[in-house]
Amino acid sequence: MTVQHGVDVAIQTDGNWQDDRLRKYRRMKRKILEFIAKHKSAQLSVDRANRKVQALKKEKKRLMQAKSNDSQATNGDAMETSQDDEDEEIEEADIEGAGVEDEDEEDQLLDEDEEMVKVEPAPKLKRAASSRRKPIEVPRDENGSVILPFQIASLNVLELGKVVYDRTSFHSERYIWPVGYCVERTYMSMVDPRNQTTYTCKVQDGGETPLFTIRAADAPDEEMSARTPTGAWALVIKRANEVRHRESANAISGPEYYGFSNPLVIEMVEGLPDVDKCVNYRVRTKA
Repeated sequence: MTVQHGVDVAIQTDGNWQDDRLRKYRRMKRKILEFIAKHKSAQLSVDRANRKVQALKKEKKRLMQAKSNDSQATNGDAMETSQDDEDEEIEEADIEGAGVEDEDEEDQLLDEDEEMVKVEPAPKLKRAASSRRKPIEVPRDENGSVILPFQIASLNVLELGKVVYDRTSFHSERYIWPVGYCVERTYMSMVDPRNQTTYTCKVQDGGETPLFTIRAADAPDEEMSARTPTGAWALVIKRANEVRHRESANAISGPEYYGFSNPLVIEMVEGLPDVDKCVNYRVRTKA
C-alpha cells in the first residue's frame, strides 16, 4: 500500500483510498485552517475594540470630573479633588481585560476568559442635574477599621495582611505586597472545561521575596505559586487553556487579577500600619 503523505494514515486502507476522497480531505482541511485564521483575526479585532472602549470611558470620566470641578469653583464651592490613575488598561466585570505591567512582573500572559462579544456604541444619556453615580466607598466600622470581607465587582477581599517594610522586595514604587493578603475571584476552571471556579489568591512570606499562591476551589489539593503575581496567574491561565485545547489570545496583568490595581484595594492597603516605612513606595491616595 502506498501511503499518501500529508493525509491522516488512519483513514487510508488498501483499495478504497480514491483521489476524489483525497481532494475532499484537502479541501476540508484548507477550509478549517481558513476558519481558524479568521477566528483569530476577529478575536484580535474585538480585543482592540474593547481596549478602545475602556480608554474612551476613562477619558469621558476625566472630562466629566474636570467639568464638575469647574462648575463647583464658579459657584464658590471649590473642592480639591485628585486621583492617581496609573493602572494598566483592563477589562474588569469578569473581563479582566488587558493591562501590561511596566515592572519586573511585566510578562505578557495569555487569557481567553472572554467570549467573543459584539462591541456596540453606548447609547447617549440625557443630561440630568443629579445623574452622577454615588462613588463606592470602603466599608468601615465606628473606629475607622475596614470591614471584611468586601466584594468589589468580581473580586472578594478577605484579608489585607501585614506590611513588610524592612525587606524592599515586598513593595515597589507602585505596589505593596502585604503578607497575609487574601482575595477570591472567579475564573475558568483548570479541570472542567465547561465551568468556572473560584480561585483563592494569597501573598505569603517567601523569605527574601513574597510568594504568590493560587488555589482553585475545584482542585484544592493543587497550589500554583510563583515569586510574582503575574507568574502565578500564568500557571493558572496555561492550565485553563490546555484543558480546553485552545490557544490564549489576550494579555492580562497579575497585579490586576490579584486586585492590587483596584483604587479601593490601594486605599485599603495604604491604610495599613507601616506603609510610610516602605522607602520605595509612592502613596497614591490622600489621607
